[in-house]
Amino acid sequence: QLVIFCDPSLASSTVLMAPKKAAGAKKAAEASTIEAAPKGVASSAKRAAEAAPAEEPASKRLAATLKKHGVSQPLYKHVVEIIEHPLAEHLSPDSREMLLAVLPHSLCVPSDERQEFQEATVQMMSQLMSQILATMQASLDAENQKVAGSEATKAELEEIIQATEASLNEAQAVTSAHQTELNTACSATQAANAELTKAKEVQKAGDDAQTAAQTDKDALEAAVAGEFEKLKSGDVGDATPETLYQNLEPLLLKLDLDTSLRSATKPALLKAPAGRGLFDGKVVEELEKSFAAKIEQLSLVIAEGQPASEARAAVVMEAEGKVAEAEAKQKVAADLLATSRATQKERQASVKAAKASLTEYKPEYKKATEARDQQQEQVQTFLDINVASFNVLATKISAKKKKAMAAAAATEAEAAGRLASQAETEGSVEVGTEATVAIAEVDAAANSFAEATTVTSVDEVPKVVEAQLPLDAAANLGA
Repeated sequence: QLVIFCDPSLASSTVLMAPKKAAGAKKAAEASTIEAAPKGVASSAKRAAEAAPAEEPASKRLAATLKKHGVSQPLYKHVVEIIEHPLAEHLSPDSREMLLAVLPHSLCVPSDERQEFQEATVQMMSQLMSQILATMQASLDAENQKVAGSEATKAELEEIIQATEASLNEAQAVTSAHQTELNTACSATQAANAELTKAKEVQKAGDDAQTAAQTDKDALEAAVAGEFEKLKSGDVGDATPETLYQNLEPLLLKLDLDTSLRSATKPALLKAPAGRGLFDGKVVEELEKSFAAKIEQLSLVIAEGQPASEARAAVVMEAEGKVAEAEAKQKVAADLLATSRATQKERQASVKAAKASLTEYKPEYKKATEARDQQQEQVQTFLDINVASFNVLATKISAKKKKAMAAAAATEAEAAGRLASQAETEGSVEVGTEATVAIAEVDAAANSFAEATTVTSVDEVPKVVEAQLPLDAAANLGA
């Protein structure tokens, strides 16, 4: 008796796409003992091997089998890829060889013509496919977890950037406000300095006249007591009358003298008292009165100008106080601006560092997402091509059954038509309703079967069986 062995994992229940079960299936496949496949599978493989002529190559025999069952080679190749998939590594070489040998003689046979051992092979393939999908899903789930962690890190870095940018914006606003305050303080200082300059100019103009009066008064008083008194008394000492007069002459210009008196002053003063005549004596007397009158006039000017001078000094002092106050405010504003600029610079560095961290992390994030996308693409490709190809072959029916189903549907439609005619004749609404319901049930069953033959997911395989039941019943009815 010929016995071909297969992995026990293929004889177990279908594995759903869950990470834990996928890992368990692989571990079970590696650790479990080898069990015997159904005898019919082995004997079928043996009969298939004996039936083919020895001289024909395997590829030619396979092509003939596929043609016999109306299966295209590309479609069959996609199913073979399931057996040869890298995630089917738990299959032993004998099991893989057995599946490849019996696959054309089982899965390619219409579902309604398969024998028990052929259905067993289809079930093995379904379970193998489910195991592969479960393992792929587990890998995809792991990559999704990595991407979730990467996205959380990326989101955290982006939040840091947003926070640092908000902080920078706040610092910039503070800096702008302090700059405005400094500009205002500078303008106030300039205005205070301008006011002080004007006050000092007014003070200088007023004080210059006051000072000049005091200087003239002092000079005249000194001249009266000095040079004039010596020339008047004739007691010139070591000095000559000419020298004394030369010293006195500039001050004479400050006196209010008429022309005749001014011209007679020198001759009269240069004469000794004994040599002076009546006229000379009168000139000296008038000159002394002029000195006294001028000194009195200057004293009055000085006395009257003192309050104005003090007022001007007070204005200057007040202006100086305003300048000092404005300069103090300006310094405070300048210090605040310097501090805010330093803070702004620090926060600019924080934003730059945060953006640099995100830039440095992007390659790692890209790597994680690309790995996830690649794994997702592999799963989707396996579903769209390999699983879909398997489902097409697993659910296909023979031409004979299709014909029988069509005949059953026609018979049912004809019966429904007769019931409808009878209902019209007899006026029975109930019969017509039953016929309509029957037609609708047949149409629904046919549509359900058509959809089932294009199933693209392992989870939908049971639906194929359920959809086929009403059609089988219809076929039996037709028979």
